[in-house]
Amino acid sequence: MNAVHTAGRLRSALPPRRQASVVLLACLVPALLSGCFTDTQRFPGMLKPLSNPLPEGVKSTFLRGPEDAYVIRHSDPVSVRTAETTSTVRLTYYDKRTRTPAGSWVYSGPNGHVEVLLPGNTVITMRGPSAGVVGSESRREPAFTFIDVAHATVTFGELGIVQLPGGALLEAYGGPFVLELISDDILRVRNRSSQQGAIAYREELFSLSPSEVVDLALLQVGTAPFELDEASRDVLTEAGRVEIRGTVDVLSSGLSARLRASGDSEISGFGQTLRLDPGDEVLFEGLGSEAERQARNSPPSGTP
Repeated sequence: MNAVHTAGRLRSALPPRRQASVVLLACLVPALLSGCFTDTQRFPGMLKPLSNPLPEGVKSTFLRGPEDAYVIRHSDPVSVRTAETTSTVRLTYYDKRTRTPAGSWVYSGPNGHVEVLLPGNTVITMRGPSAGVVGSESRREPAFTFIDVAHATVTFGELGIVQLPGGALLEAYGGPFVLELISDDILRVRNRSSQQGAIAYREELFSLSPSEVVDLALLQVGTAPFELDEASRDVLTEAGRVEIRGTVDVLSSGLSARLRASGDSEISGFGQTLRLDPGDEVLFEGLGSEAERQARNSPPSGTP
């Protein structure tokens, strides 16, 4: 006996009122089930934008540039947000390469590893939670701007500049230069190349020789280099950089820098600003000058 005949016999065996109840129950069950599994992605629907098109500044603070970069995902998660757009595209193992214009964002997640190939053979690699923006050198922007970094390396194919988190600028030729966030407010920069590097950090200009390491404080006010007054000039000494406005003579420049004002002048350096009258002198000393001075003034060993 087939199933159709069996169902027919069961229906015929029920009283008429019982049959009506079964039909009503059969109609109610699909309706109840459809209510339990409401698709929240379709109801009540997508939010409508308050303005269309989006106003300037909403889509991106970095505008599209003529240069292109090549992004390669090595491990998940890695995402790219194309310049002047508001959505990100995640790179997958089957589609792990993409070309993106200047002004685009590149993201790396906690276990992510991404490589960014820039014009001029500059290569950026980021591991862990990191983010950066491809720059447009034709607009005199850094080749790459690090927004956040856990561990990254920068290898310049030619003389170039990248912006570090906070705004400080790293300029060098060759590489690699290793960036490592060793705490919430300390960024370590290590020169593992055979070339000289330089870091412009607020009013200071650090020279980074091969194998040297510098720890930079990430300040809430930012670490971007100060804009210099056109009427000022810089004196770079072993003690540090000094900014001069007015008429100032540099009497000596080394571990200690001695300056004399021949007119109304202003000198800024080492976190302070001094206003000098004609004839005033000021002496700046590096950290090593005190020890060297004591060594020079102390008598030779064995001298009574």
